[in-house]
Amino acid sequence: MSRHQVEIHPDSLDRCRVLVDGVDIARGLVGLHLRMGVGEIPQLDLDLKVIDVTRLGSVETEVALGAGVHEALVALGWTPPESAG
Repeated sequence: MSRHQVEIHPDSLDRCRVLVDGVDIARGLVGLHLRMGVGEIPQLDLDLKVIDVTRLGSVETEVALGAGVHEALVALGWTPPESAG
């Protein structure tokens, strides 16, 4: 499990900034859940905007990500696959 610096800054009642290692990933989020317990490491679950998954089970599976999700995943340590082209 990797560790990241996370900051949550409410800007208004309907908008906040969610920074992971300094990158604002709020645009790619549908929601988040923060769990904290005495003597436990806080756990943040992120709900990301995945628009569509087609041809599931195939080597050629296509996943359409919502706006900002690519940046959120990269901020969390994901390395995008090489684009075929």
